[in-house]
Amino acid sequence: MENTNQFYNLTENEMLALWKQVLHLETPRRDCTVEWDDGIDLDALLLTHIKQWYAQLLNTAAIHLLPIDNVASDVSLTTRDGIVVATVPEQCVRPVEWKLAEWRRSVTTFLDPCSHEAMLQLNEWTRGGACNPAIIDYGFQMLMMSSTSSTPQLELARCVVRPADGSYQFHSDLLSTIPTWNQNQDY
Repeated sequence: MENTNQFYNLTENEMLALWKQVLHLETPRRDCTVEWDDGIDLDALLLTHIKQWYAQLLNTAAIHLLPIDNVASDVSLTTRDGIVVATVPEQCVRPVEWKLAEWRRSVTTFLDPCSHEAMLQLNEWTRGGACNPAIIDYGFQMLMMSSTSSTPQLELARCVVRPADGSYQFHSDLLSTIPTWNQNQDY
């Protein structure tokens, strides 16, 4: 995992405690016991908000604030007509930087399948090559333009990743987004 300086790596319970602290929802310590059973389940509600918040961060926050990993060894490649089809591993949320070994540079801007630039990649005369590669991002698959090798080698596949252990990994700068979080906000 890259970007470990100033990063939190929290379990679900640690994240719940952090949210309660940030939102001032901690129960003050008192020397008595009070039971109440007709209120909302605050922990369940907060966990739902935490999951939504984190999913939105992984999709929209600046990449330097998120967990990034090179998943090249987990990507399966097939080729057809000079196009390399890469099947993206499940933990990948969005691509950051990809490169085939034969390319002279890596790709950091990924094309929307409906864009004009993506349509140009479907023609063998206008598609990218070793000097000016291009990748169309279909989410679960990447179409990498293009390759002259029948067995291309993926040198780099850096992606924003969802931690496999279910933990929450993020830069400390994102703490400030917790109090103002809502489902329609971009960070």
